[in-house]
Amino acid sequence: MLKNRLFYIACFICLLFLSCVSKGKYLELETDLQNTKQNLEQEQKNLADLEDRYNNLENEKQNLVKASRDLDLKLKKEKTVVKEKTKVISNLEDTKKKIEAGLKEQIANQQIKIEEIEGKLKLTFIDKILFNSGSTKINKKGKDILLTFAESIQEDKDHNILVEGHTDDVGVGPALKSRFPTNWELSTARSSAVVRFLQEKGSIEPERLSAIGFSYFKPVAPNDDEEGRSQNRRIEIVLTRIK
Repeated sequence: MLKNRLFYIACFICLLFLSCVSKGKYLELETDLQNTKQNLEQEQKNLADLEDRYNNLENEKQNLVKASRDLDLKLKKEKTVVKEKTKVISNLEDTKKKIEAGLKEQIANQQIKIEEIEGKLKLTFIDKILFNSGSTKINKKGKDILLTFAESIQEDKDHNILVEGHTDDVGVGPALKSRFPTNWELSTARSSAVVRFLQEKGSIEPERLSAIGFSYFKPVAPNDDEEGRSQNRRIEIVLTRIK
């Protein structure tokens, strides 16, 4: 009887021990599970951070690609502009050389002055080589000069031709007063005559031509003596780039 009681007590102690071991193991496993969950959450957070960084890098990559394309496009446009400007400058230089070759005598005699100003080519004609005194009709010598000029610019399609009429400050004489009340009308009539001649006889496209008169309000010399007044009585032809 005593042996049985001892056996049961021993079994009870074993069960109690096993129970304690199982509970301890359970607590240990529970702790491991919590740690695993925390590690998993941390890994998921790290993965989300990596995905954000990857997306940011992808966006930056796309932005860089777009910026590179925009830069290439801008560079191509700038190259085209530079090429076009170089072509226009080259054409203007060729035109200048042709004019200088055709009108070298008049240029040498200072009857015509040719100069480049900010990408424009300007020819200044003293009025007496184109017009007789008090006249708005181009004289024989003037027609020959303008025909030579027109031939020189035939191939240059990149520039418009502006003809400017200028006078001195002496009033219009009685013979012309009825037709040209002031120097405004006289200067404009002379520039218009040149434009009309360049179109009709020089075969210059009319859409490239324009005429304007400045009267005596843009002098290049004082009107105090005949020398200064002679310089102010002039026709200027300006070649300007077609935009």
